[in-house]
Amino acid sequence: MRRRRPLPHLLIPVLVVPLAALLIHLLALRGRPGAAPPPGPAPGSAAAAAPAPRLVPPPRLPVLLVPPAAPAARASAGPARFEGRVVSAASGAGIPGAELTFARGGAAEVVRAAADGTFRFEPSPGAWLLAAVTAPGHFPFAPEWGHSPVELLAEPGKQVRGIEIHLAPALEIAGRVVLEGGAPAPGAEVRLLGAAGEATLVSIPDRFTADARGEFRAAAPEGSVLEARLPGRYSGRARVDALALVSGRVTIVLGPPRDRPVAPGGEIFGRVVVRGGGPVPGALVLATAARDRWGGGVPVAQASTDGDGRFRLRDLEAGTYRLVARAEEHAPATARAEAGAPDQVVLELPDGGRLRGCVRDASTGQPVAPFTVMVFARHSALWLEPQRSLSVVDPAGCYALADLVPGPAAVVFSAPGRAPSSPLPVDVPAPPAQAELDAALESGGTLSGVVRDLSSGAPLAGAHLAVEGSLEAAASTFPVLSLAVTGDDGLFTLGGLPRRFSVSAAAAGHHARVVGGLETEPGQMTGPIEIRLRPLSEGEDPRTELAGIGVMLSPREDGLVVTQVAPGGGAAEAGMVPGDLLVEVNGQPVTELGFGGAVDLIRGPEGTSVQLTLVRNGATVELSVPRRMVRG
Repeated sequence: MRRRRPLPHLLIPVLVVPLAALLIHLLALRGRPGAAPPPGPAPGSAAAAAPAPRLVPPPRLPVLLVPPAAPAARASAGPARFEGRVVSAASGAGIPGAELTFARGGAAEVVRAAADGTFRFEPSPGAWLLAAVTAPGHFPFAPEWGHSPVELLAEPGKQVRGIEIHLAPALEIAGRVVLEGGAPAPGAEVRLLGAAGEATLVSIPDRFTADARGEFRAAAPEGSVLEARLPGRYSGRARVDALALVSGRVTIVLGPPRDRPVAPGGEIFGRVVVRGGGPVPGALVLATAARDRWGGGVPVAQASTDGDGRFRLRDLEAGTYRLVARAEEHAPATARAEAGAPDQVVLELPDGGRLRGCVRDASTGQPVAPFTVMVFARHSALWLEPQRSLSVVDPAGCYALADLVPGPAAVVFSAPGRAPSSPLPVDVPAPPAQAELDAALESGGTLSGVVRDLSSGAPLAGAHLAVEGSLEAAASTFPVLSLAVTGDDGLFTLGGLPRRFSVSAAAAGHHARVVGGLETEPGQMTGPIEIRLRPLSEGEDPRTELAGIGVMLSPREDGLVVTQVAPGGGAAEAGMVPGDLLVEVNGQPVTELGFGGAVDLIRGPEGTSVQLTLVRNGATVELSVPRRMVRG
């Protein structure tokens, strides 16, 4: 594990530039749609076929920013000040010359990090956005201008120190496109989805073509999706997760042949306006497939509106899309539209619902900075839909949101070194009224352990570990769930843990594994534990293994519906069938546990059992379900 080091207090120059000049500089870095990927081995060569990831040349890809264990805010005489470091997420070494761009209204300031990655930002008072972070050989952070999910609130004499920004190295992975039977799909067109949210001003190569062996190379950030298309077939997708990045390879399986030709796609164009008023310049419009058979709602296109509120979404396949428009001070607006339709779409933005509050440390009562606030629309106790996420660096530990959908909501707060809060219910009133919600965050627990090879018992260096959860909507700048990488001895330490959690582990040349049913106490150390990963057989693709019961669950207002039962799993052995309604786990109602809590409680050590209460055809069924190793 990388050890954290004290922050040297060095003064780094701040460059003030006109907004127009800054935009010209950033736009000059943008890639062209369909641009070739960075130079690499020739397709089909031995080097191109090798699964090991490699570093691609300077910036073209999105950022992974991780804050420190516990930054401190304190008052002093003088200007507002934010101090921190920009470091590599892989090694912890400072990144020399990294550039951070901060924006406020029509002004922008650029800070260049020193040789050890340290930076200092001394802004004029007010609210600033972290607009971009770039460094050669690393994924840059550059969301749509004016739509950054990171806000800094500057007050004279107030300081926040210890902010740590982690940039992930831009690694290239080897991709393969195959048909359902495993045969290669030469000529398949591959595009990168879901990366534009943090790679707009500095865009990235997002179009690739499979060679004669169905292979391609792509640099893609974790959490993005690679989609492959081939004429006459349904498209296929693969998510770029930690397992894909660690193994350095990903396989996309195309769907079956289409029963009819695909109609031509095209564009969707329209305007964003204030409800009952004029145009909204600078609004962000996202498009997702209305019928997304993969789930996840990954955006396939986005655009910002011009001075007249007009937008245009290009290069869309034929079909129906769900559009969402967002702008400051307004609740989002949605609409459905057909690609290639001749009529423009008008999205009317209503006034936004307002929510504000402050975050404190549960033991000391002191303000917490930085922190992340995530707002979910609360359809039921089990169904929470992501609505808004904002990371805040405020010496007072407070936040204010004015762009929410009025109605029932749930809010999760998270901060470095502290356990994420449970979802806190709140009703967001119709404007101009506002709701208030404060939070007190506990110190997180800590887990130590070692990752080893299942066959030899040898420690695995460079294994990636992450706390499992359903908080992916949070900005990558301040991950709400803990991450770690093992050292040469295979050892790791995860901090900021909730009381009950699951951990995923992935290492090159091995299948990943999820270990569930882990528990810790606030501020306490748990462990050490041992995680053993099964090595890959020759020609085998990496998969994820976990000890569970082998079911797929879907939230409903009064329980979790079983949608799929895996053959040979514990659920099938105990007699569970699709359509069963899960209402209790070990005697605890799932409406109190929440979806994530119920899943964590169902998981546990292989060979143990979990007690489930189901409703089937109106009758209550009690089952003891054994946990088995499930391979995804």
